[in-house]
Amino acid sequence: MSASFSFNADLRTLKQIRRAIIDAASYIGARRECIDDVVYAANELIANTITYGYHDHSGPIWIDVWSENKALYVRILDAAPAFNPLNVPLPRNLIGRGQQRAGGLGLFLSRHLLDDLHYRELPYGGNELTLVKWNAF
Repeated sequence: MSASFSFNADLRTLKQIRRAIIDAASYIGARRECIDDVVYAANELIANTITYGYHDHSGPIWIDVWSENKALYVRILDAAPAFNPLNVPLPRNLIGRGQQRAGGLGLFLSRHLLDDLHYRELPYGGNELTLVKWNAF
């Protein structure tokens, strides 16, 4: 069982995107705590794509949700310029000296909530991220 969706890259669609992933993952029987982790990570990664990849311009985002070998998978594809979030170093300190609040930790949190995260630059431009949560069922 799998589900596929397409959305316009707009921060206002994030609620719809989250709902689509939750509904699809619930339908295939994933555990709620695993769904929550994947949805949080997807939200952060997609928000970064919209804000920094598309620079708040219009563009497509495609999402696939499926299960395989007791793992929950969410694939996110876009047509934004290539950017591999796995090349971003993890922060050494979550809150730096003199910093009032923690911010900019979306990639860090996403990578820690997931069991695996794969990146691939698409051959004709764009990005593919595959989020994996093992033993989700």
